[in-house]
Amino acid sequence: MTWSPGPVVTRRRLGGELRRLREGAGLKLEDVARRLECSPSKISRLENGKGVPRWRDVRDMLDVYAVAEDGHRDRLLEWARTGRAPTWWQAYADVLPPGFDTYVELEWDAARIVAYEPYVVHGLLQTADYARAVLRSRWDGVYSTSQVERLVEVRLKRQEALAQEHGLDFHCILDESTLYRGVGSPEVLLAQVQHLVDVAEADHVDLRVLPFSAGLVAASRSPFAKLEFSAGIEHGIVHLENADGASFLADPGELAAYESRLATLDQVALSEPESIPLIERAARWIRDG
Repeated sequence: MTWSPGPVVTRRRLGGELRRLREGAGLKLEDVARRLECSPSKISRLENGKGVPRWRDVRDMLDVYAVAEDGHRDRLLEWARTGRAPTWWQAYADVLPPGFDTYVELEWDAARIVAYEPYVVHGLLQTADYARAVLRSRWDGVYSTSQVERLVEVRLKRQEALAQEHGLDFHCILDESTLYRGVGSPEVLLAQVQHLVDVAEADHVDLRVLPFSAGLVAASRSPFAKLEFSAGIEHGIVHLENADGASFLADPGELAAYESRLATLDQVALSEPESIPLIERAARWIRDG
């Protein structure tokens, strides 16, 4: 299977090209809206990749911009179709926390993710039982047992992005405490820690540990993830998860601050070859009780 960009990146790529064509034609949003008999805000949303493109609307816009019947036009119309494609996570809209559907979309389309987790193992690396324990703790009293199970399904489905053919390059730094923190039963934690060793064998996964010996590192105060894309989102996005949902940072100045945090964490975290013995030691400690 060959991976190709999903709807989020495709919509942003299409929007950027539509904006370039409009500006190249010397037209304002109002000019195009008047020709298409719609609102300028609709054109703006399409250009920003926030609107779901209708094939007919894109075709009409290309006519306004006098885009010839050639490969370029065909490619843009194909992007319009891809931008409307159904996605697997839509089936879980009833249980996804606010903003998390957007994160799943971005994660699925990302070419590279660099994440730091100080409390629990990252979702892309969790076993089903560990994920179930984490989600029960987070949503106890809010979601029913069946709803939690659906969230577990989402977590496992997300992990298909780690398949070699998907194309995701995943770098993750885990605080050493995540290897020992009781999540579920000792058996659940042991299986999770052992799973980390198995996942780390993949060439496109770089798993590292921030050891206790690093001391108190200011950059390690909270979890975050930097998502980078092959096209469509030029500077990437930082994802922050909190009790109220998810937030996303795209401002270059904010991104620079988190890139600085990543640089600091990279300096103090162990390399993957150094991290694996630490993970195996944690497994032995759990196994021996």
